[in-house]
Amino acid sequence: MSQPNNRLITDAAEFLDSIQSAIAQAGDTRRRRDALTGSASVERGRITVVVNASGSIIATTFSENVDDLTYSQIARGTLQAAQQAAAHVRSKTEELLAPMLAARAKMPNLSDLIRGVPVLPELPTVPPAAPLTPPGEREFTSTAIEFEDAVEYRPRSDSAFDR
Repeated sequence: MSQPNNRLITDAAEFLDSIQSAIAQAGDTRRRRDALTGSASVERGRITVVVNASGSIIATTFSENVDDLTYSQIARGTLQAAQQAAAHVRSKTEELLAPMLAARAKMPNLSDLIRGVPVLPELPTVPPAAPLTPPGEREFTSTAIEFEDAVEYRPRSDSAFDR
């Protein structure tokens, strides 16, 4: 009679482990995403733009011979370089997120494990805006969840699962 209870305990433990693993993977992926940059040069290398993971410009450089260009060419070139750099970093971001999204699709829903739990609608995953500072100038902040008063769970012989 305790066999179904053991199965429920095992399924719940596996589900919790997969959630914990997904949270850790998401934190690591976010740190790696925040460090992404994309760059592009136009006008034969005279204009270079670097963007962060959100596509915001974090650096713009002009070569010494940029004065050969008109203001209009500089403005148009800067815009083109920014757009190319943003497309490059967007491609890198999609490549980085692909394994996490694939793993997420394989995870069971809570409703698969517990009868009667409603299926929650899929929420859009919108990453937060990336920092505007270059990666080397950022302060590291941990995204790990920490609990100061956490204790390890040890089932007792008279727990609800054994009834």
